Amino acid sequence: MTPPRLSRVLVDTNVLVSATDASRAQNLVALAALEEWPSQGIRLYTSTQVLREYLVVATRPTAANGLGLTLGDALINVSQFTRVVQVLPDTHKTWEELWAILSTSTLTGTRIHDANIAACARAHGIETILTANTADFADLPVATEELA
Repeated sequence: MTPPRLSRVLVDTNVLVSATDASRAQNLVALAALEEWPSQGIRLYTSTQVLREYLVVATRPTAANGLGLTLGDALINVSQFTRVVQVLPDTHKTWEELWAILSTSTLTGTRIHDANIAACARAHGIETILTANTADFADLPVATEELA
């Protein structure tokens, strides 16, 4: 996977999940992005929401499409991620961006989570989200880089 030309990228939940689970098809690509992009001058970010979502998936049973990790192991993983990925807080500006997105859309349900990730990126001046599912952000005001 060729790194994007941009210097700042927000990492989505599914990238962290792929980096954790060696059985996922995108595991090596996710690991490469997390391990190699910073040395190539690309600053990696994520949001507090992405980390919460990661913890949900990581600790959910494998029978329910989770990773089946203990909370302790999942927290260790988050600690390792945050050594290379800077965590961006949800701020009042994030809320304003989310409100602006929702005010001009028909998003409902869990799609509002995607909108909040896009809003956090926009609030912090980040134009691109690295994700394994670009469709999640297709109708949102943010660019995506596909984990492929």
